[in-house]
Amino acid sequence: MDVTAEQRSYARLAGVMMLAHFIAEGLGDYPTIIARGGETFAQTSRYVIENGLLWRTALLCVGIAWIMVAVLGFALFVVLEPVHKRLAQLALLLRLGGSFVGASSLMFRVAKGRIQSSSASATFTTEQLGGLAAVTQQGANAGIHIAWMFIGLSYTLFFLLFLRSGYLPRALAGFGVFASMLLVVVPMGIFLYPQYLGTLKALLLTTLLAEIATALWLLIKGLRSVAPAARP
Repeated sequence: MDVTAEQRSYARLAGVMMLAHFIAEGLGDYPTIIARGGETFAQTSRYVIENGLLWRTALLCVGIAWIMVAVLGFALFVVLEPVHKRLAQLALLLRLGGSFVGASSLMFRVAKGRIQSSSASATFTTEQLGGLAAVTQQGANAGIHIAWMFIGLSYTLFFLLFLRSGYLPRALAGFGVFASMLLVVVPMGIFLYPQYLGTLKALLLTTLLAEIATALWLLIKGLRSVAPAARP
């Protein structure tokens, strides 16, 4: 299974998209979620009102990150289509599904921002607006968890194809399969046992490590020309 120049180019694109996705998502989530942890509704609303442009820019970065998820899926499809066309197509469809669901969940975060910027409204009390904001955030979280399940299934298939092809070291591809399955199982656990949210999400650090390691390998080493694990 000789590696073509097109596959090498798209493999590097996949590595770039993996890392760029993390950067865009971090730029979007840090000012809107991470830095706001522990704040009350009134405190967060004050920040949204005072930093409206920054808030909207952060949400735009989140939307761009979900677009990168789709581009990444297409790049991996081009790389792995010669290994098994049908499985690569299924993985791409699952990846696109995750991108669409994740991007759609952004509308809940935009709605939450509008609610927070209206905290001085005379129509609703602060407590009522806080309740509405909490409901919209739950909707956004549900969308993210469903998107993770789509992406986890997609990654599982892609890493299985990497394992079969030998384009990546077997240890890295096998670790990717295991980490991708966690991205499917953990959201299911969050739905069933939301009281263990923090503990379950910590398991996703394994998925993060696998994706970063794969991105660095694709950018630095590229695809292996010799595929000893390949079978007719």
